[in-house]
Amino acid sequence: MTSQETRDTFERFLHQKIDEYFPALNEINHAVRYSLLAPGKRIRPFLTLALCDFFQGNLEVALRCGVAIEMIHCYSLIHDDLPAMDNDDFRRGQPSCHKKFSESTAILAGDALLTMAPLFLLKELPHHCSPERAIELTQLLLSSSSHEGMIQGQMMDIEQEAKEHSNSASQDLETLKKIHALKTGELFTFSCLAGLYSSPDDSFINLKKEFVLQFSKRLGLCFQIIDDILDESSAFEDLGKTPGKDKDSGKLTYVKFFGLEGAKKEAHALLNQLEESLQAESSVNKTALIKTVISDLRKKIA
Repeated sequence: MTSQETRDTFERFLHQKIDEYFPALNEINHAVRYSLLAPGKRIRPFLTLALCDFFQGNLEVALRCGVAIEMIHCYSLIHDDLPAMDNDDFRRGQPSCHKKFSESTAILAGDALLTMAPLFLLKELPHHCSPERAIELTQLLLSSSSHEGMIQGQMMDIEQEAKEHSNSASQDLETLKKIHALKTGELFTFSCLAGLYSSPDDSFINLKKEFVLQFSKRLGLCFQIIDDILDESSAFEDLGKTPGKDKDSGKLTYVKFFGLEGAKKEAHALLNQLEESLQAESSVNKTALIKTVISDLRKKIA
């Protein structure tokens, strides 16, 4: 499939499963559907499908993991936008969930997505892979989004806003890298691993796991650097959310450390490394779909 065909396939599948699991019968379901089905880049599920394609895995497994990771990502956005967190009135070009409905509804909609994501995998995956693989993928999803993963990164991010930064630039940079590795990188790691784990071959997974871990870590860091750049340099129409909030809140960002052009150089260097690692891992014809992700990121900072 082409990049657009892959995105269209996932979008149709997402709508089908959301109709099944969140029929519009009550306020919570309305809020879930409003947030989850809003126009988005779907980069995390696309990564899962692209890595599935790269490793010639099972598309049915990858599609279901893509839906689960999109649920987790959407829950995190709903909660991030709340007044107690990032306090943003817009997301994906429309009013945030708590502005469209209410704060209490938004909290519960996020909770619904958080709890449904692993349940969805446990219900759906055993029809397309072994029970053991279904449990393993569910555990990976829960671990990546837990208090040892994404939630810890979010907590560190909040803590950094509330205190003075250290006098050591290198120490602050290491803190920033750790925040991004947890807050952003953990979900990217699950997304990429899920693509690999769609393969039924355990020995093949073990052989390729280290490559995927290193690739996903670089990609997650690169994505966050570019997000910092866009927050500083883009308009609302491009971001779909309020620009400049990171700078206004005093957050640690790559732009703050390196300046706008320096941050772009850091991102381009990581993109080059990602392309080189793909080239070393496989022939060009096998990398077409996953290279779309790198190409799209490069265009954002051209």
